[in-house]
Amino acid sequence: MSIGKTEKYRVDRETKLGYILTKANDDEEYFLHHNECQGQKLFPGDYVHAFLYVDKKNRVAATLLKPMIDMNSPGLVEVVGINDNLGVFMNIGISKDILLSKDDLPLKRNLWPRIGDKIISILRTKNNKLIIKIANKEQILSAKKEEVLSENGKFTAYVYRITPDGINAVTEGMNIIFIYRTNMRWEYRLGEKIEVRIIKKNEEDYSGTLIENKEFQIKDDRKIILEYLRNNNGVMLITENSSPELINRLFKMSKAAFKKALGNLYRDHIIEIEEDKIILLEE
Repeated sequence: MSIGKTEKYRVDRETKLGYILTKANDDEEYFLHHNECQGQKLFPGDYVHAFLYVDKKNRVAATLLKPMIDMNSPGLVEVVGINDNLGVFMNIGISKDILLSKDDLPLKRNLWPRIGDKIISILRTKNNKLIIKIANKEQILSAKKEEVLSENGKFTAYVYRITPDGINAVTEGMNIIFIYRTNMRWEYRLGEKIEVRIIKKNEEDYSGTLIENKEFQIKDDRKIILEYLRNNNGVMLITENSSPELINRLFKMSKAAFKKALGNLYRDHIIEIEEDKIILLEE
């Protein structure tokens, strides 16, 4: 049985609801509903290229709709449904949405994709049913298009891997970009759409940043620190002497960026820097 594949079938006969398809050297019959024919009128003896899947009634069915991904070719597909107990459902271009299991999603629920996010995916079968897996680096690179990302250029990409060191994202052209954690402003979720500036080209992928240029970065960092001070009665115990890990956890910025923003606020007479605390002055 060729679930998850597009192959050539012969129209054996028509029924009230659709057509019965057969394949050479195969005793099985496959049902093709009229709604899955893209408006085509078929006749016994015709040959069609159909994709096999398991429908909502748990039956093997055929469609003439072309899926956006298959067992060999990965692609970016959209999240269209979320089930906390099962995982997320993806639209691959046919009438049946396919599940990406929660076992393949981050343990932290806030890092799960949202509806409308896109994940680089590939089809697999399990217990004679179609499932989705997140494509790995080798699979992505095998589908890479002739696209060169210029240094300092900005490109749209989608997060597909989250690690303690940073995130990996992939473009529509199947280029992979790694963003180290110090080049991130926030915690990003799987499938999230991001705008990445390219730092350099590596042998197989690219390095990128999600931080704007120095001027914009300091302005954003100032806002983050001021918001923290306002929410804590104008005083914070995190200073230039605090650990980089603590600063990154609270403010999602490097210690160097934190110190630059503090210095900028101090020069503008917005804060007072003491040995063991920072005080917000009248703005």
